[in-house]
Amino acid sequence: MTTSPKRIDALKAAIGKAANARDADGAAKAWRDVLDYFFEVGADRNDPEPSGREPDYARLWNLAHHAMTQLGGQAAPAIETVADYDADRFGPMLGVSDGGTATAAIRHGALAAPKGVALAASASPLALGIAHDAERLGAVGEVAVGPDEYATIRLAGRNRVLTTTNIGTQVNVRNFMSPPIVRVNAGGQERAIRRLEELFQPFVTTASGRPRSLTVLIRFTSAMSVRQREGALAKLCKAVASGSFCNPKWHKLGLLVDPGKRDSGAARSKAAIDLAASMKLDEVALIGFDELRIVPEEINTLLKFAEARSIRLRSQNWVDPQTTARHVWTGLAVARNMGVELGKYGLWPLTFEDQKEVIARIQYWFPHWCAAPVYYVDYPLVTAKRVYTEPQLADAIRRWLAMVANLGVRVVLIDTAKKSEKRRLLKDSPHDKVGFLTADDIADLIKFAHKEGVKTLWAGGISLPQAYTFGKLGVFGIYVTSAAAALMPLPKKARRDPFLTSLRVPQKDAVTRVKFLVEAGFLVSRGAEFEADIEAMLAAIADEDEAEASQIQKQLQPRIVEAWHRHFSQH
Repeated sequence: MTTSPKRIDALKAAIGKAANARDADGAAKAWRDVLDYFFEVGADRNDPEPSGREPDYARLWNLAHHAMTQLGGQAAPAIETVADYDADRFGPMLGVSDGGTATAAIRHGALAAPKGVALAASASPLALGIAHDAERLGAVGEVAVGPDEYATIRLAGRNRVLTTTNIGTQVNVRNFMSPPIVRVNAGGQERAIRRLEELFQPFVTTASGRPRSLTVLIRFTSAMSVRQREGALAKLCKAVASGSFCNPKWHKLGLLVDPGKRDSGAARSKAAIDLAASMKLDEVALIGFDELRIVPEEINTLLKFAEARSIRLRSQNWVDPQTTARHVWTGLAVARNMGVELGKYGLWPLTFEDQKEVIARIQYWFPHWCAAPVYYVDYPLVTAKRVYTEPQLADAIRRWLAMVANLGVRVVLIDTAKKSEKRRLLKDSPHDKVGFLTADDIADLIKFAHKEGVKTLWAGGISLPQAYTFGKLGVFGIYVTSAAAALMPLPKKARRDPFLTSLRVPQKDAVTRVKFLVEAGFLVSRGAEFEADIEAMLAAIADEDEAEASQIQKQLQPRIVEAWHRHFSQH
């Protein structure tokens, strides 16, 4: 369809007229009309991006870009999402990270791979299985995109490739108001009792007429001896138990302890737990517990120590998971409105229990769209009674997968977060100290997730040989960055990052090669007989013999295309 300059002029005039009249409905309609016309014009184009010889279409592209940023999205959010992708029929999905500079390279790279050739005209986004992962790259790793990048990616990808994004690794943790603390020094018990009466009073007489529970934390000065602390705490406990100014059923005491230096922190914490248990308290709060100032292994020991004494060990501040969830929602809502087919969200540093509350709320808000929580393998999973560290990683992921499955989550991502440490998700050998999981670990986790009804995406330094391995494992999908990109000079905007020296930009041929290897692995796992050729190609890549690798890839291309035809005829 030819672009009409008069139609563009009319659309611009309608936008200006509505804006000048402060007509919000009219402006929104005009912006939607721009997007409708853009997608109507572009429906039959091979490439949605304008060339240098299409001034009228370039004007429409720019106007559509502006309309999307002003609307805060496309006219209709996505209903068909990544969760609808059929990996058993079409093989693992491949996601390639980019901030909007390489949309054409990602699309053309996927179309040039064997499956794209086999599908030809029927290469819809949910058949082609390529996702443009909307993320900028910084020295720190992958970071969020803004409205301009979203608009560029969506205009170029709509009805052609899937679009996903990650709104962040960490959550904006919101805490409830800090719990009340009474500081006690030697001889200050009477003053502490008066302060307890003041703190409990609003929770004794409430607007409903019913008491509300409250635990006040007691913190002793460092100058007090063990005997003095025992005596003071006994007196405070007796005052609360008397019920003269509170209801002992609802109003309780706990201990607040600063573990101090790491070499003596565990002993100090255990002493506080023992003291609390001797006074029949329920709770000990540790300063720095939520920041993992204490190493995970020591936290694990302390949790077991406390559980054996019927003491609940927790951090000083309580996370407000409902407010935290609302912060997560803001980023996901933008992604959904922009038409993205999947939005990933990290949950570090929330505990297992707090993650559960946040995920439940996100699922409630997005019942039809695909919001995918992320498990980061380089962070420990902290629960109320245990800390799962790297040696227990597979067990931790299984527990987490069972939890999200119970909440109705359909798709998750297993990834690494600390990109600067250069660790990878997959081990190259059982003795590999850089990778986290073996291929057997991942195979077992895939089976477990499938049983739970969860589709798993995988990311984290995946190399070309590993892309082939993931294909053979039959995963739902993988994400790559470096394997599909080349180092390029920094563009102007990227120079604002003071520690970025170059930028990895996806390249068409590199995307094709990753897709080629993933597809080959998938088909080999289903009986195709070209594993020896792929191994030879990987050996050439390892030897940096690009001519040999390209020659093998070229020779294998028609055989893999034919293997896809056979596969599709059986599925």
